[in-house]
Amino acid sequence: MKFMIVNAFGRSNRGDSVLLDECIHEIRARYPDAKIAGAVFEGIADAAAVHPKVAWSERIGNTGGGGLVNRLKSLVYLLAAWLSPYLPFLGLEKLLPPAQRETLAAIRDADVVISAPGGYIHDTNFAYFIALLHVHLGTLYKKTVILAPQSVGPIERPLSRAVARHVLGKVPFLCARESYSYDFLAHELKLPEKQIFRTGDSAFWNDRVEDDADLVDGIYRQIGVDPARPIFGMTVVNWSFPKSKEPRADYERYTDAVARAADHMSETHGVTPVIFNQVSEDLPTAYDVQKKAKHPVVIDAVSREPDILRALIRRSSVFLGTRFHSCIFAMMAGRPTFAIAYLPKTEYIMNDLKLSHRHTPIDKIDYAYLIERVSKDYADLAASEAEIQNAVKVYQTNFTRLQDILAKIGSRA
Repeated sequence: MKFMIVNAFGRSNRGDSVLLDECIHEIRARYPDAKIAGAVFEGIADAAAVHPKVAWSERIGNTGGGGLVNRLKSLVYLLAAWLSPYLPFLGLEKLLPPAQRETLAAIRDADVVISAPGGYIHDTNFAYFIALLHVHLGTLYKKTVILAPQSVGPIERPLSRAVARHVLGKVPFLCARESYSYDFLAHELKLPEKQIFRTGDSAFWNDRVEDDADLVDGIYRQIGVDPARPIFGMTVVNWSFPKSKEPRADYERYTDAVARAADHMSETHGVTPVIFNQVSEDLPTAYDVQKKAKHPVVIDAVSREPDILRALIRRSSVFLGTRFHSCIFAMMAGRPTFAIAYLPKTEYIMNDLKLSHRHTPIDKIDYAYLIERVSKDYADLAASEAEIQNAVKVYQTNFTRLQDILAKIGSRA
């Protein structure tokens, strides 16, 4: 069987990397001889270095820059791809750059098109329509299409909703990774429930972690941290607060809260605060927190592969995360975790884990409660770790994974 994975971001976001890795792993686990292709938004060479047996190409619509000319180019590429299935005799695919032409050909030649796991079906920018186009191309070419475990919504604009309803209504396997997404698909978009499957986030089934303790110790020493000392692990997000009336003030409150949490853990418990790099675009926010903190905060600014990042995070005694997949990395290691929710996925997945007491919204951070929670965790690590380990185990038992969905497609592909 031939599989084509679309809507993969690339490897610069280590959360997305793990989801892509797990998607490929689960395809091969179910179909060992499958031929797999994939289109990424960025970093074809980086993806090929990790998965050399996958035929990589580029997301349709990429232009390599901004500005009016590039936007017009992007629109031409998208229209050419969209019209190609309707007007194959015109050869419109020739308007695409070679790497994007390969993507269209791979969709056309595949048996199954999988829209990569993640969280991108919400109408915050034009990338929303690009993502839906790649899904739509699969249905136009009459392929079996799977929306892998995914966050869907909120979708607020009427046009955006109409497009989503039209495109997703033709997808036979819609995997909703939270109760919110399931309800949105079923009750807001009013799609047939027989097409919607309640799944878990794929990262909860990916357990690949670097196990070379000397390598991990060496990295900690390189960034100025004694690996024998207890660590207060953190991630931040360079969030723009798009729905706020005072985005700058909200950003300052957020970074103040993280800096104060780092100071509290340093002063009260003598731990070393370390901000890990899940997404390099978040580094400016990490440095803002570092400047605001009264006590030293260490930043690991290096972009590392997920297995190494996870090995670093699991050395944390307690973890405070904003990037949600770093929270998953910590919880998979059994580390007591508190999440700052900047998108609905964090709140709803934490609720699915029965850990609703372990998150706070980014725009209304309950600082006192956050400090109380992480301090209590550190004071009783054994009980907190047991709570997290049990929550992950129950989650893995209760929710369907992508591999279970793949088992359903054999007769349809």
